[in-house]
Amino acid sequence: MMRTDGRSQEQKQERKADWASGDDARWAAEFELALAVEHSPPDGLAEQVLEEARLTAAEAGIPVREVFGDPAAYAETVAAERIDEAHRSSVDLEGFAAGDRFTSSLLMAGGQVFLFGVVLWVSGGLWVDVGWATGGAGLLLAALIVLVTGVVPELRAAGRLRAGRVAGVCAAVLVLACAAGFTVIPRGPQVSVPAPALFVVGVLLAVLGWNLSPARVGRWFRDRKAESSGAIRADDDEAWLARFSALLRGRHGVSAAEAARCVAEARDHLAASGGRAADEFGDVEVYALRLSEGPQKPRRAARAEVVPTVLFTGGLLWWGVDLISDPEFSSLWFWAKVAVLVAGAWAWVTTTRSLWQKLRPARADGTDGASNAGGTGGPGGTGGIDGRA
Repeated sequence: MMRTDGRSQEQKQERKADWASGDDARWAAEFELALAVEHSPPDGLAEQVLEEARLTAAEAGIPVREVFGDPAAYAETVAAERIDEAHRSSVDLEGFAAGDRFTSSLLMAGGQVFLFGVVLWVSGGLWVDVGWATGGAGLLLAALIVLVTGVVPELRAAGRLRAGRVAGVCAAVLVLACAAGFTVIPRGPQVSVPAPALFVVGVLLAVLGWNLSPARVGRWFRDRKAESSGAIRADDDEAWLARFSALLRGRHGVSAAEAARCVAEARDHLAASGGRAADEFGDVEVYALRLSEGPQKPRRAARAEVVPTVLFTGGLLWWGVDLISDPEFSSLWFWAKVAVLVAGAWAWVTTTRSLWQKLRPARADGTDGASNAGGTGGPGGTGGIDGRA
């Protein structure tokens, strides 16, 4: 999730005005976007690099685009040279740092609650009648959004696979509860509630998500017993290896079989060398990153999106069938549903196209991730996830 670094809007405008031309300012915006979206940089790196680029271009007296070239390509160069392994090892398969998914989920839930309040007010008036079943289901739905998009991914990225599975089961239970509340359970006594009350709830969720520090939130989900190799006793190899496997599977999306192979190779190396895991391999998070990086990483990220995309497809189909089966052309609520369906269909098309491009079979020339190069051996002699030594 893209976040601000605490600077005021006036400071941002001053920095924008410092560029010699509008094209320079556009280059800076393109660079900053590419760095943030594709490389998840640490806080402050984009601002530091842009200031250096501005000064260099000003001293040379030529446009910044001529000095540094394509902004996306320069962002890739900066990421390779100035984002260290310690930071990259804390980022999950899809580029989210610890805490970012949870704060993003609060923003998403707040926005949805706010929009729901707008539709209810316009379609039903200032006061709306709500039954206890539908009202409770609405609250559970907001909790479900946070659980699925925030809690479960955070737990998996932290390497807490068992806790992630428990949270997934809870999400399934909430889905059933929401469906029952909206469709099966009788509404019972109605209570009049002011529609703008939902504005307050939505704004509070959004403000909370925007102001919570991702670093602080990330600490909530950490496994404090096995946070890193520094937290594992130097003589506790099994704890190191268990943490290594959990990070490969959870944070880096490696299959259970591949993770087991890497753990077995690391264990064999320790048996042959007589050393300790923390001494032989170093920090467990950095070592997991090294073995997970390679040309197959984008494909693993795409595979991780398949199940959510299938679930989204099912929900979109259900939404469309419900809309067609009971059309109410005079209702604002109906047209709000149509707008959601159109936006969802657009998102589905772009997502599935991206997935197909990432998952399609490799060509004979070895492109599209077919190469087996890029596995990092390290002290253990393992060949990495993408290739074997």
